Order: sequence, then C-alpha cells, then structure tokens
Amino acid sequence: MSVDLTQTHIDPQDPIYQPLLEDLQANILKSHDRDYSAHLFLQFKPNPDAVRQWIARFAKDRIVSAKQQLKRYNDLKTTSRSESSQLFVNFLLTYPGYQSLGFNLTAGQLREFPSPAFKVGLAHFQTILDDPPVDAWEEGFQREIHGVVMLADNNWENLQTQAQQILTELEEIAEIVNTEVGRVLRNSKGDAIEHFGFRDGVSQPLFFQPDLDDVAKQQGIDKWDPSAPLELVLVKDPLGEGDYSFGSYCVYRKLEQEVSNFKAAEKALAKALKLSKEEEERAGALVVGRFRDGTPLSLANAAQNADPVPNNFNYDDDLRGVKCPFHAHIRKANPRGDKNDLHQTLEEQRQHRIVRRAISYGELPIARDKSLSVRSRFEGQLAHLKDMTRHPIADEKVGLLFLCFQGDIFNQFMFMQKNWSNNQHFVSYTTGFDALVGQGNPKNLQQKWPQSWGKEGAIDFDFYHFVKMKGGQYFFAPSISFLKTIDSQK
Repeated sequence: MSVDLTQTHIDPQDPIYQPLLEDLQANILKSHDRDYSAHLFLQFKPNPDAVRQWIARFAKDRIVSAKQQLKRYNDLKTTSRSESSQLFVNFLLTYPGYQSLGFNLTAGQLREFPSPAFKVGLAHFQTILDDPPVDAWEEGFQREIHGVVMLADNNWENLQTQAQQILTELEEIAEIVNTEVGRVLRNSKGDAIEHFGFRDGVSQPLFFQPDLDDVAKQQGIDKWDPSAPLELVLVKDPLGEGDYSFGSYCVYRKLEQEVSNFKAAEKALAKALKLSKEEEERAGALVVGRFRDGTPLSLANAAQNADPVPNNFNYDDDLRGVKCPFHAHIRKANPRGDKNDLHQTLEEQRQHRIVRRAISYGELPIARDKSLSVRSRFEGQLAHLKDMTRHPIADEKVGLLFLCFQGDIFNQFMFMQKNWSNNQHFVSYTTGFDALVGQGNPKNLQQKWPQSWGKEGAIDFDFYHFVKMKGGQYFFAPSISFLKTIDSQK
C-alpha cells in the first residue's frame, strides 16, 4: 500500500506515514529551524565506485530523516536554542551528478525523473527567467555541480567543527567547487528577519495537523488556509527502495541584496508619497506587502506588533490595490485568490506554492579570494558567520541563500518567477514588476503607489532591481534508502 499524496492535515504519528517519514530527508516537510548553515557544492572525481561508497556511509552516519526531525523538534521545546547542538544534514544531487555516478536515468520510465527542468538545470532557463547571463554568475555557480551537502546547527562551534571534518572527507572523492554559509538574522524580539529588516518565513504551506491546529486556534483559517497536500512538495524517488521512497526538487539561488540602495529608494518613495515621519515605515511596507514586524498592509496602515504575525487574510477587501499595491512582493508571490486574476482560481493558484527554506548570508572579500585554498576561504566564511549582523559592514556583500522545495519546478518556482514576479501585467494590467524580486526590463512602465492607505489616488515611481541573482542550480533530495544503498545499485 502506498501513501496518498493528495492528503492534507497529516497526523505525523499515524502508522501509515511512518515508513515515508523514515525514508524522507529532513527540512522538506518542516523547517529544521537551525540558526547556522553551511553548504558545500561538489563535483565528483572520476571514480564513481568510491563516490558511491562514500555517499552510502555518509547517509548511514549523518543524514537526518523527517521522522528524526520531528522527534528533535519536540525535544527542542524543552531545550534553549543555545543548548541545542544537533547537526542537521541534507544531501542533494543534480542530474549531471546522477550521470557522473553511472546512472542511466532514461533506460525505463520507472527510473526516469519526470522533470525536464531538473534534467537541463537552472542555467538553461536564464533567458526565460530574466536572470543575469551565466558568465556574470559567481564562478562557483558557473562550474558543473554534481551535488551539495547542507549542514545546519544552532551551535556555531559545532557547525564549524563538523563542517571542516566533512570537508576533509569530501576532498577524497570530490572537488569543492563552491561554499556558502548563512545565518538566521533576528530582530529585538528574536524573530527571523532578512537584511532589509523584514520578517522572513512568515507564510508557509503546512502539512502536519498539529501545526495547522495551532494556526487555526491562534488566528483562524477562514480567509487563508495554509494547509497543503503532500504532492505540493513530494515526488516518488525513481531510484528509491519501495512504495514509501519519496524526494523533492530543490531550487537554489544566491540573491545579493543592495541594502543601502534599497533604503535610499525607500526614503525617496516616502518623500514622493509625502509621508510624515510617523508614516515613513509604510513606504517599505508598500514594497513588501508587510511592515517590518510582519503586519500585512492589507489589514492595517501601520505596524501592529502582533504575536503571532497575522496571516489569515486575503485581498477581497482591496480589489483596487489601494491598501496593498498589486506589485507588492507578497501579493505577487501569493495572490491568495485575488479576484483580479482572471486566468486562475484560488485552488489553481495554491498549486504554485513553494516551501521556502532560505537563510541570510554575509561575506567578506576572503570568500572570493582565488589566491586562497578552498579550505582557507571556507574557514574565513565560517569565522565571519559568528559576527554577521543585519547591518552590512565595509566591503561586506549580503543577501539571501534562497532555496525552496517543490514537486514540480516548472509549475511552482518557475511559474511564480516568470508569470507573477516578472510579469508586469499580473495581477492586474500595468501592475509592474514584483518590487522586491522582479527581474527584466521595465519597458518604461512605472509602478503605481497609493498615496493614502485605502483611498484612490496614486503616484508613479520606479522601485526595481535591489536584489541581484548571483547563481544557482536545480537539485533533487533523494530518499534515504536510495542514498544508503547507492553503492550496490546499478
């Protein structure tokens, strides 16, 4: 008997789901909720047998399952963040990575990945997504990547020690073509934010009944239901060991944030709107769709500091975009059944959602110093990670290591980026790009910004391109059973 992926409100204790959770890597159905991360990008050496043997040992010793994650999550409720030092490990492969290990994935339908996007990789869609030319990406993302090891921990010292040990192991079977590290930034209340200062990870698809019960109890779900079916993120692993072997496609993109330019434009927008000193914060909220504390602009004209952050809302009371403009990031990326969309229903829109697992980064010039060894650069990145803050220091580049899981790259991440964020006529005609992550040539089409919250009257103002894509790739998170037995598979 196999699992029905159309199901929502999953009981994680139900025996029917235990085999799936035991074979699924952590951080897919639920965030690992760790503050520090390190990502090691690999190009395997031409000795597939040795590489397979290492992967099998690594999977048995290191990789955390979704079932283990849920247990750790419950344990964390009685443990402070600083005391928790349990390392989370994920291992993902690219399509060229499978090929380099000797897998013939087109031999038969059952051993073939159904995603064309995964097979050709992110660089193939540079023009479609309006990404920068590949030769402008950071060098580490221009190289052929076969896999990535993702490490996460709440204890910086433990992450540093473990990451360096794993790096030593990896050097035996792979060339490390790139390394990235990240840290969860927090505001004065301890809430996760990104470098522009806005709450991060507020609205996510939820799969487990206990999480949905908490949301329903705290704020209700009559305006916005965050529940999602397993098929939104899970697909059958074509190389897995049985009916309960699933994985997920992962999109990885390094996004640099131009903080000083963003803030200057934010102030210019506030001035153009003639906002008072007390109202200035609304300029940034118009860009994102939420105030920096997470308050949705569609619900209030000022920050409310509510806990939890309100997420039970839609845009039924703002069909003209006079509260939250159509080009605000959260309205573009999740229209919540916006009735201005004449092409798709609410249920169709919900199928494009992604599971976001991003983390902020900050790097000094040492991270790209070619005169240093990979190990020296990585050690420098890890050392700076401990001191990284929301506010960039001199010569520091900052941004987001954006990664998301989904069941269909075309229908989820790529649809959102191309048809919503980069589409100047979504959700309404002459809307303009997503003011935060929209890409492409604006073509002299300025966004329209409401001068007074909830009232007619708008000004034209350009707010574009303060987030720069620096490179990335498409991955697959295989089932644990496949990874543990990879050395014996044909």
